[in-house]
Amino acid sequence: MGLGDITLGTALGFHPTRDLHYVLSFDMYVPTGDYNQFDLSSLGRNYWVVQPVWAISYIPQKGVNADIKMMYDFNFRNGKTRTRSGQAFHADYALEWAFGNGWVIGLGGYNFIQTTDDDGPNAAQAKVRAFSVGPSVRDANDKNWLPILKWQKETNVRNRPVGSQLYLKATIPF
Repeated sequence: MGLGDITLGTALGFHPTRDLHYVLSFDMYVPTGDYNQFDLSSLGRNYWVVQPVWAISYIPQKGVNADIKMMYDFNFRNGKTRTRSGQAFHADYALEWAFGNGWVIGLGGYNFIQTTDDDGPNAAQAKVRAFSVGPSVRDANDKNWLPILKWQKETNVRNRPVGSQLYLKATIPF
């Protein structure tokens, strides 16, 4: 247990229709997390990341829902290892069905593609790739709380460990 890296960001949201929304964002990962270069499960990265983001969502109250969030990572050098991870493009996606009562079920996941080589004395010799897919359920209730439960299984993974993830997330406006 411990603190991971903090993400700071700013965003502009656009709502051309009641059901269509998109966001332009700029995020920055700040190396505040616990880090040990000899521990593969460190919560922090020990380097800054600058990440432009573009996301679009089509979310009617009933029927097909679809969204995609695309990000590109510009990684800075890790001061302890003197290594810079390669840049990466990644996208989160979902295709779901809304029942009209707030409940939405579907499939979602992500695609991750490292686009440039790692650099430095401890650089990996191969680029990373991964794809995941799995079921999700969420409740878009009238209180504007948004609990989401999803499970994703990784496939087509290259040059990193393979696994599955179970997420429980709640967005609560204030």
